[in-house]
Amino acid sequence: MEMQYGCYTIRSANYCCCEGGFTMRRTRTSAFTLIELLVVIAIIAVLIALLVPAVQKVRDSAARLQCGNNLRQMAIAMHSYHDANKVYASGSKGPWNGNSNFPAGWNDTLYGASLPYGHFSWAAIILPYLDQLPLYNMIDFTKPAYSTRLWDAGGDRGPAGNIANAPASALCPPVFYCPLAKRVAYWNEQKDYGINGEGGCCPERTQAGMTGLAYVNSQVKMGQVTDGTSNTLMFTDLAHWSIHSWAPIDKGSNPFFFVHHQSQGYVQGTANGGLMNANSGNNRAPQSNHPGGCQAVMCDGHVIWLANNINLTIYNALFTIAGNEAVAVPE
Repeated sequence: MEMQYGCYTIRSANYCCCEGGFTMRRTRTSAFTLIELLVVIAIIAVLIALLVPAVQKVRDSAARLQCGNNLRQMAIAMHSYHDANKVYASGSKGPWNGNSNFPAGWNDTLYGASLPYGHFSWAAIILPYLDQLPLYNMIDFTKPAYSTRLWDAGGDRGPAGNIANAPASALCPPVFYCPLAKRVAYWNEQKDYGINGEGGCCPERTQAGMTGLAYVNSQVKMGQVTDGTSNTLMFTDLAHWSIHSWAPIDKGSNPFFFVHHQSQGYVQGTANGGLMNANSGNNRAPQSNHPGGCQAVMCDGHVIWLANNINLTIYNALFTIAGNEAVAVPE
């Protein structure tokens, strides 16, 4: 203790002891000045600006990983289908009378009998091998497929097809969704992937001139992939919002399992498909929201990256199953 004007100062407490009693000692508390507060806010803003791109990069990487996993699952399903049926699943399937000739009830009455209307895509055919047998059993393959939305050059022609298949058409499994694909109306009835349907125009209506893995009512065997299963594309990104043939962009033109003259669910090389991620008219090339390119899975099940600036000779060679090209497959 020490004497201060008749008071005793007790250092361990904020009060003084005086002859007449106790008196509280006032202590000064510190606080941020306005300048200090602004500095702290500025530092936080800089940290957020640095953090957001890093977080977005991590999210894009995770989405790309999930997309690749989807592609791999579809490839495994195709192999399981091949094990059971000795051929790969058709790119699309339904009644026909031969190349560019479809029977009544299965042809496009707006454009003529040379075009299909309501054939079933590969996505429906491989459902049992994706652990989706109950959904597969909901589909009546004796009646045309169904789609709520059906865009082409004439506008939205949906609902289209047979109402009996409407319930199944609205239950597109998540494995067919790319997590990075932007969403447009009826996105939950659309898929984000396409099968290798290389050849002339067009794989959904003819078998003539087809050099890819799948086309209308195709029955391609693994032994026919003489370029090698590790050198031949099976599936690629094909975002539902992108142009499919003459369909406008951002309308949704890749129905879960409905196929008509838009070549839904098919991808082709530059000769017939156009440029990847170009979204030019009458485009059947791979399309995605992955920065810088698209993902794909080869016939042997390994996933590769197709950069937008890929060598086009290599790119086109990946689509043919028996082109006898020597290529360095991108990783």
